[in-house]
Amino acid sequence: MITKLLHVSVPVGDYDEALKWYTEKLDLEVRKDNTFGGGVRFLTVGTKQQPELEIVLVKNQPGVMEVGKVSAWVFGTDNCSQEVVTLKERGVQILSEPEEVPWGIQAAFADPYGNTFVLVEVK
Repeated sequence: MITKLLHVSVPVGDYDEALKWYTEKLDLEVRKDNTFGGGVRFLTVGTKQQPELEIVLVKNQPGVMEVGKVSAWVFGTDNCSQEVVTLKERGVQILSEPEEVPWGIQAAFADPYGNTFVLVEVK
């Protein structure tokens, strides 16, 4: 029986650049940063409010995990409009401004690699 989601993966072009972007722009925290032989690195980030879920920043792997091919991961927020203002101030590319939808208010943004994400303030 599957009991919970533990990790989601996002392909990135450069570990250090991605780590800086996800922690400084989205205010996520570093969970794990382990380096292994052969350039292998296990790097995860997550929200302070949800310690059980980690986002794995995975080095681009053509044909397997390609940058710009991940979309529709949904981040929750208490105030979508204010969060978009904050993200803009941090230089995040906003793809769609906050708009009212049947389930609340949502917007969309992209990381430096073209992966897109949705931000939702649930009713």
